Amino acid sequence: MLTFSSIDLQKQTGDVQRAATQEGAVITAHGKPRNVMLSVEEFCRLKRVAGEPIPVGLLPRKPVVVRHLPDPLGYDVSDFEAVAQKMADEAISEVNDDAVEAELDAVRQKFPGLHR
Repeated sequence: MLTFSSIDLQKQTGDVQRAATQEGAVITAHGKPRNVMLSVEEFCRLKRVAGEPIPVGLLPRKPVVVRHLPDPLGYDVSDFEAVAQKMADEAISEVNDDAVEAELDAVRQKFPGLHR
């Protein structure tokens, strides 16, 4: 575990963070150890070993699952960026206007409070 002064922490933040991620870092003030900086993974491991709750913000996030439903206008939505660009280009050139209007009518029927 590497040791850094509080001035090192101010001037060499990147070095201190790298050390903390790899093996932990001790931060000193006036030559005395004052704080220990750890990676999130190590902190969570220690919390688990101690039987203490891990703060919610540090828990791993569950991956987002995207289900690709067939697009009513026939677009291949597997490549979102490409299809978004194609849809924008076709909207500007008024391609699929009838199909888009039909989709909007279906939405308006489901949500009658929406206005044009």
